[in-house]
Amino acid sequence: MSDYYDLQDEEISVISYDISVIPNDFNVMTINNLIESGVISMPTFQRNYVWDRKRASRFIESLILGLPIPQIFLYQRERNKYDIIDGQQRLLTIYFFIKQRFPRSGKRTFLRRIFDENGHIPDSILSNNENFQDFKLQFAKQENGEPHPLNNKKYQTLDIAQKSSFDLMPIRCMSIRQNKPEDNGSIYEIFSRLNTGGLNLSPQEIRGCLYRSDFYKLIYNLNSKDDWRNLIGKKEEDDKFRDIEILLRSYALLYNKTYYSGSMIRFLNRFSKEAQTFDTNKIAQCETLFFDFLKICASIDKKDFLTKTKSFNVSLFDAVFVTVAERILAQGVDNAAIKQEDFDALKEDNDFKEAITHSTSHVESVKTRLRLARKYLYGIESINDDY
Repeated sequence: MSDYYDLQDEEISVISYDISVIPNDFNVMTINNLIESGVISMPTFQRNYVWDRKRASRFIESLILGLPIPQIFLYQRERNKYDIIDGQQRLLTIYFFIKQRFPRSGKRTFLRRIFDENGHIPDSILSNNENFQDFKLQFAKQENGEPHPLNNKKYQTLDIAQKSSFDLMPIRCMSIRQNKPEDNGSIYEIFSRLNTGGLNLSPQEIRGCLYRSDFYKLIYNLNSKDDWRNLIGKKEEDDKFRDIEILLRSYALLYNKTYYSGSMIRFLNRFSKEAQTFDTNKIAQCETLFFDFLKICASIDKKDFLTKTKSFNVSLFDAVFVTVAERILAQGVDNAAIKQEDFDALKEDNDFKEAITHSTSHVESVKTRLRLARKYLYGIESINDDY
């Protein structure tokens, strides 16, 4: 299957932030109650649950034995509302162990969405053996050949001492609040630098937690549509949410391109925050544009969006998406059709080739490919060098 061409991480300089960091030692049962009540919110757009039962069992064993574990980092979104910055796998393991249900590997994307919609897993989903199996701790035999004392134990079958040790085990939770500026920038930096779980988060996984909104719900829904999956050449949704980032980037350039200054990460972060204010009409417009665009692109060979190495060319796509969407907004979908020969001519333009393959995030590259897309697809000649 094709990969995504030119979605690289970029290094950005750090500005000064005014933040508050407050440590709290919550015991396991208090943490579970905070999750159940919605005070601590799982960043379900960030990542699926990825631990296997052996790793989860070792973590539960550490809590029962009173061994030190890494601290949890929480972002205070508002009073008594916290998002998890670092520690999702650990907290979900606690939640699932107390529920005595362990998620099956093939159902975790589905369960992530269920958790996001409900703030928890409904009992009807938990009891379904197609989604879950019993959460029994799993350990190899000890060196003397005897079974591990916790092997096959569930939460309710722990003995009194084990259960008390687990329930009352304190976990250090660091609550972080950004006071100034009001762009969540410091929280993004903290997300991108913390790695206690051993798995680096992609920029879009981080945004998925920080900037949840109706707009984000929309693009996550659009990302699953068959026509879109066919266009990008990948049947399965990307685990790192790079396909989501393509959609986000395209809408950001459509609506906010005049604010783009060369850092795609900061540009997408700021647009994501702005999108939290989108009303129902704006959300509906975004949805309509998406389906109108796919309808127009049905006449274009899907292979034309791929590179010679069969990677999906994001810069080519966003130039075409922005240009077509601008036309739809200005003159309606009936006047926005594009021809295969015009699309081919655009791809053969040497300046356009350069703008979609080299230094693609530079401001001039973005301006060049948008200018040329308008010229070849609709005969629009720019009168200046602005967007």
